Amino acid sequence: MKTVDIISFAWKNMKQKRTQSLLTIIGIVIGVMAIVSLISLGYGVQNYIHEEMMKMGANKLTILPFKQFGVPPTHYFSDKEVKAIKNIKGVKEVLYGWYGGVDIEFNGEKKYVSCYYSKPSTLKEVYLDSGYDLESGRWLSDNDKYKCIIGYGTAHNMFDREIKVGDTIKIKEKKFKVVGILKQIGNQQDDDSVIIPLKVGEELFGNKDKYNFIMVTVKEGININKVAEDVKEALKKSLGDEDFSVLTAEQLAETVGGILGVITLFVSGVAGISLLVGAVGISNTMHMSILERRKDIGILKALGAETGDILAIFVVESGFLGLFGGIIGLILGIIFAKIVEVIAHKQGYLMVNAWISWELIIGVLIFSFVVGVISGYFPARSGAKLNPIETLRGE
Repeated sequence: MKTVDIISFAWKNMKQKRTQSLLTIIGIVIGVMAIVSLISLGYGVQNYIHEEMMKMGANKLTILPFKQFGVPPTHYFSDKEVKAIKNIKGVKEVLYGWYGGVDIEFNGEKKYVSCYYSKPSTLKEVYLDSGYDLESGRWLSDNDKYKCIIGYGTAHNMFDREIKVGDTIKIKEKKFKVVGILKQIGNQQDDDSVIIPLKVGEELFGNKDKYNFIMVTVKEGININKVAEDVKEALKKSLGDEDFSVLTAEQLAETVGGILGVITLFVSGVAGISLLVGAVGISNTMHMSILERRKDIGILKALGAETGDILAIFVVESGFLGLFGGIIGLILGIIFAKIVEVIAHKQGYLMVNAWISWELIIGVLIFSFVVGVISGYFPARSGAKLNPIETLRGE
């Protein structure tokens, strides 16, 4: 039989049982929809984070007191490590301090936010060089004490009444005057934040001479990889171990992106269970279809159709079921991902983006077709082997 005839037979078989075909592909639709939306949003977040981290600049190193993300640090940095890094050739600025969380109070309401403290003058220079800026007010100065800068989300989205420059908030029962508000960055960690001077932070949290992050700015024209190696050696000598990370902006983006990628693949794999259900549904439908069309198979064989032709008809039909399920699931998945993106952006989460590419679209459609073909192959093979004489007799 010609390829056109095989496709025509498969198409007619599907059209004759539209309702059954539609019910069969529901599992495929749900599975593909879940996978497309999760992959789209997962990679969208990864791309956003990569872009934001690269905005920090190729001349910056981030130093963290642990080897792997998610593993608690065995120690923190001190003035000893900061001094050692400052003495390295090629180092321009060293920003050090503490990042954590704290409850802040405003207008009788308490909310939990990210809290940063470091030396104000260095913070301003590094932040401005990294593309961060203020929406209103001014940056902290080294002479400030109980004053603070807050993130866009803390100011506009967190409390019933918006916080403005000049308002007062409470941190650990101490009153702080808001002198500046950061522009919207797009991720909750930075937007829902408060920044206070280093000395006040150490006093407030009891972390004197203890830092959980260091950021190094390298002088222009200096090889950043050479500086990174020198920093590693200096810290190894100062700390007595290698339980720390020295990352360029590219390495930091790749590390965080890798973690998110694993999470995205895991969640997508769980969603893929729906595809398994859909595959079983296609297999069952093809089996029932073959039983109902035994006489048709006998007639085709009596007219000279080969076993391979019969097999091809049913395999193509099952492939079409998988493909159509994939098309519908793809469309619904993209729509769902875009809806989530719009809602997230309205809530201030600019990092949540729907990533759609031709690779994703084509990959999903091919995958859906293959799932359909594999699901229908074994029932089709048994149908193709039927004896034409027995099928025509109705045996």
